[in-house]
Amino acid sequence: EISEASQTIGKSFNLNSGVKRLVSQIQSAISDLKAVNSMLTEIRVENDKLSKKVLAQLGKESFDIAGKYGKAATDYLAGVQKMVRAGHQNVSELAELSLAAQNAGNMTADLTERMILTTDKAYKMNGSVANLTKVLDGMNQISNKNNVGLADLSEGLSSISQTAATLGVDAGEATAALGTMMETTQAGSAQAANALETILLYTRQVSDAGKGVSAEGLSAYERACSALNVRLRETRDGVVGLRDPMEVLGELSSAYNKLGDSSTRKTNLLDSLGGGQTAAQMDALLSQWSTYESMLGQYKSGAGSMARDAEKLADSWEGASNRLYNTLTSTVSNVVNSDAVIAVTNGLNGILSVVNKITESLGSLGTIGVGAGLFAGLKNAGRVKRNPS
Repeated sequence: EISEASQTIGKSFNLNSGVKRLVSQIQSAISDLKAVNSMLTEIRVENDKLSKKVLAQLGKESFDIAGKYGKAATDYLAGVQKMVRAGHQNVSELAELSLAAQNAGNMTADLTERMILTTDKAYKMNGSVANLTKVLDGMNQISNKNNVGLADLSEGLSSISQTAATLGVDAGEATAALGTMMETTQAGSAQAANALETILLYTRQVSDAGKGVSAEGLSAYERACSALNVRLRETRDGVVGLRDPMEVLGELSSAYNKLGDSSTRKTNLLDSLGGGQTAAQMDALLSQWSTYESMLGQYKSGAGSMARDAEKLADSWEGASNRLYNTLTSTVSNVVNSDAVIAVTNGLNGILSVVNKITESLGSLGTIGVGAGLFAGLKNAGRVKRNPS
């Protein structure tokens, strides 16, 4: 009988705790709805072509789209806002792509969006989600198959994409080269990207004072390549032009790896780059050209890889919790009429304030009092007997 009474007290505690938790979650949901409304207002200010109807639909869909990736609605809308500022039209699709990449590579929103925007601009993709997904799929596949993170590859590509595109190197080639350098030397993304950019400038014979690439240095590099029987230029239709840089590097790797470590021709090639980190990264790339080719193959076969990995994180405990919270917030938002947002929100806050007061009265003392009263009632009813002693 004492056990039954104590179980009743426990249930009172659990009920009180559950009510308080629900009240807290609803209050938090209302706060998030206000944040969503503020973000939608900012988005419209930045793009006044978006109608109220479109914004309302965007806000409504934000919970489902974000929930798909186990993220908050505000995370998704922050991505939408970034894409609006970049001047894109298909902002919803690009923001969703960003969420998928963040999940797949455990990357920050800032890095993911920067990588998407810089790659899109460099390779003139015009916001094509299909083309950007192909890049991210390939990078993710390389990350899955090798000891190099998607975040590092994204940092590297976002740094070098403009130069790479200008010099005729596609995103897959740049990613594979970066991955080879980083895995072989364990260098950071910044070191690998700087080295690859310098190597491409030399190979395409472009001087750059900021990178320390002078006209004299370009001549020395061309002579070192010629000593390895590799030409930087070719004649097409009677016109002399520079060759594809990755083809040149492929030929250099073949000649380079036939030489001994003490070969002056090998040393001259590395010295023509100025030595230091650039030379070390060049040695890694040429020595491990088979790794580069393997990564390039992985890049090309990566279709669907990012979506699969993004889904895994979305199905995690954290992702499921975020989806549940999104559902609650979306449910609360359904009672808010677009013509009376402030009135309804204030009304809900008022109701929750009253409920909170009630639950506060069921604090520890109140609950114990309820339990004690029940216990006393049971005793008076004769169900609890005193020990005669």
